[in-house]
Amino acid sequence: MLSIFRWIFWVIFSFSFFAAAGVGTFLYELSKSLPKNIEAELQKRNEILPTVLYDREGNQIEEFHIQRRIPVSYERFPPHLIQALIASEDTRFFSHIGIDPFRMFKAFLVNVEEGGFVQGASTLTQQTAREFLLTKEKQLIRKLREILLAFRMELQFSKTEILELYLNKVFLGNAEGVEASAQGYFGIHAHELSLAQSAMLIGLLPAPSRYGPNNNPELALIQRDRVLKRMLDEHFITVEEYLNAKEEEIKLIEIDDFASEGTAHYVEHVRRDLLKRYGMENLYQGGLRVTMAMDLDYQMFAHEALQKGILELTKRQGFRGPLKELEWSDNSTLLQEQTDEITSQNRLVLGNNVIGVVQTIEGDEVSVDLGGVFGTLNWDRLKSWQNAMSGKEYPIPFKSIDEALKPGDVIPVKLMDYDPQDQLFRLNLYQEPQVNGAVLGMQPETGQVLAMIGGYEYEDSEFNRAIQAKRQPGSAFKPLVYASAVDAGYTLSSVLVDSPRAFRTGQIKLGEDEIWLPKNYGDKLMGNVSLRTALVKSLNLATIGLIEDLGPKRVIEYSRKLGISSQMRENLTIALGSFSATLQEMVNAFAIFANQGNRTEPIYVLEVSDQSGRILESSQTQTTNIISKETAFLISDVLQDVVRRGTGWRARALGRPSAGKTGTTNDNLDAWYIGFIPQLLTGVYVGFDQPRSMGLHESGSRAAAPVWVEFMKNAVANLPTQQFPQPPGIVSVKIHQSGRRAGPCDLQDEIQEEHYKTGTEPQLDMLLNPNCSDTITESADTNEKEPEL
Repeated sequence: MLSIFRWIFWVIFSFSFFAAAGVGTFLYELSKSLPKNIEAELQKRNEILPTVLYDREGNQIEEFHIQRRIPVSYERFPPHLIQALIASEDTRFFSHIGIDPFRMFKAFLVNVEEGGFVQGASTLTQQTAREFLLTKEKQLIRKLREILLAFRMELQFSKTEILELYLNKVFLGNAEGVEASAQGYFGIHAHELSLAQSAMLIGLLPAPSRYGPNNNPELALIQRDRVLKRMLDEHFITVEEYLNAKEEEIKLIEIDDFASEGTAHYVEHVRRDLLKRYGMENLYQGGLRVTMAMDLDYQMFAHEALQKGILELTKRQGFRGPLKELEWSDNSTLLQEQTDEITSQNRLVLGNNVIGVVQTIEGDEVSVDLGGVFGTLNWDRLKSWQNAMSGKEYPIPFKSIDEALKPGDVIPVKLMDYDPQDQLFRLNLYQEPQVNGAVLGMQPETGQVLAMIGGYEYEDSEFNRAIQAKRQPGSAFKPLVYASAVDAGYTLSSVLVDSPRAFRTGQIKLGEDEIWLPKNYGDKLMGNVSLRTALVKSLNLATIGLIEDLGPKRVIEYSRKLGISSQMRENLTIALGSFSATLQEMVNAFAIFANQGNRTEPIYVLEVSDQSGRILESSQTQTTNIISKETAFLISDVLQDVVRRGTGWRARALGRPSAGKTGTTNDNLDAWYIGFIPQLLTGVYVGFDQPRSMGLHESGSRAAAPVWVEFMKNAVANLPTQQFPQPPGIVSVKIHQSGRRAGPCDLQDEIQEEHYKTGTEPQLDMLLNPNCSDTITESADTNEKEPEL
């Protein structure tokens, strides 16, 4: 009998021994898969930081991250935040050793009853281990790893260190960690959180997306109150504190989309460049600090200028009609229900665009329902719009307010002002533009791009029209043609012929050389004109004749030197900018004129450093001389004349000397203006993404130049007025309008001063006699000789 008990004992002992050994071996092998040095591993994971972009003045513009995160020390967390966390997630945190057997047993019973994992028992230590070192799937092996890690963490870290790790890592819907979430939701730092705000953040933990206050404010409040009740139950707060916190209004910050919208194209261009050079991991987790060439003030000036210009153009293109027409009937209940549904998403903040329903039209005033709140739109504001609903080829003015709107029309409007006495908004008609555009401003001397806007709204289109869009520059290309002529031996007084001509294109059509019959803009002809006048007046026929003399190949090769890399066909149509180029290309070329003949590569990033402050790269202006200072000065001087008395006359509104050139393509498909002062060069492009006419008279002068003026007025307000420097190799002489050197007998109104490269100025053939009875015979500078490069 004794032997049987002994045998049973040894069987049980052996089984227990081997089971324990097996479990021990299993746990040992399992522990080998865990990080050997938890502190080092946590430090490594804790160093995953976003890349931050700043403008040139140190203003933070954007972050690139997988999840936004701002680590802070434990002391920066308010006591009531810690108490809310303990009460809600782990009441025995400060007494257990990493796991809570009581909670585990309770969860085990619930899960057995439900037949699956429905309730967890993880302590904050376990959650911290999971956040940093493990995945979140509900598997037994992962749970065992979590328990082992929790034990290790309790041995290596203090309780406050574990809480610091957790609160800096946990996801709260809009970011990782309490500090970033407090800034994102409330616009404050973690240490400034109130009791109610702390409870709301902790209430997000079970399901951050579901309980997020931006998406589900009602559920967020329910969760907040649940956390407050747990704090009351655990005696962390008094009844009075509990009631006061429940009554506190939670104010979420308004996200300023306008600023981010205004910088979006620039930031995306920089992001793509950084991604190529630093890779995905460094860009999104490496904590890079990037200083861009952007000036935030300039960037916003450019954004506002383009929006204003395109909205004005949209007005001229005409009101296309209401978004929808509600059937106007006696059923006021149905009509009100439709109106309420249409206006339900309106945010009635001054400056916003909202949807309204026309209610009544009395005299010159329209009453618009904005969703229980009303606004008025008067005829004075509406009559500035053209009528695009008339069926005419081009929009025509509205004759009356009834011609534009009627009751039941669903229309977009802008909230311009609010009268608290009448409780009415003052409205302006709004219409989403179909046309688009771009602005690019850079320092010609350094190449640093201070502002770049790639489109009207980044949210609607990420396509960057400053960098990616290739459109015909039209007459904006002409300065490059005339610069090639100057370097080929022409002078600004060389005589060109502006008269009707037929040109052979070199293209065979129906077995014969195709004939081209170009015209000037507006069909005006000027006969014999100087090279200066031909460029100032942007004369197509004179320019085509000039290219015929020079040869298209010579002009194309010269343009390549100035940075035009786009494909160009070797024919006379290039005189009219018939090829396609980007705004960046054209601005780069004009910068050579503005920078005394030197080319600088465009710079978008000034400096990149790592999270320790070590500089990884610093931009250096790379300057290459392309053309002589004299040629650059002569073309710049003519471009000043374009502003003074040519197609760029609208740029005179800047109120200081500037140089520039308009560009308009056939049928007004594209409009350009590129202009500069010595310190700043800016290019503007306006046009449809799918080319079509912008409307009658929508030239570079009318559609693009006003955008340039609006931007430059703000941008140069604090810059000193500078004159364009004249290099020593330039001489100025008085010439007769025929192109010869002027003499004492010439009429003053036929004389003007002209600039020349030293040695190219016209000379007198003989001295005048005292009575001026002889005719002056001079060498008229008509460049009949073959020009030389």
